[in-house]
Amino acid sequence: MRLLFALALLAAPAFAQDMPPSTPRERLMAADANKDGKWSKDEWIAAGRREMGFSLLDADKDGFVSQPELIEGMKRMQAMGMSPPQ
Repeated sequence: MRLLFALALLAAPAFAQDMPPSTPRERLMAADANKDGKWSKDEWIAAGRREMGFSLLDADKDGFVSQPELIEGMKRMQAMGMSPPQ
């Protein structure tokens, strides 16, 4: 039984990598094509996000949404009673 469980745990990461991202958060993380921790407008839209959201979250207007900008934007949305995508 333990061996079966251990094998399942070892197989899970490989299986998970083969599955396409399904949640909005997973799609956003996968869309960071160059893995620099920020999203260009093209990467943002490729993740299924709206251009308007990109414009609102790009606080410093440098053409990228960084992780800190994303976190702050989500906090603002929650403060306004909005539910950000998971």
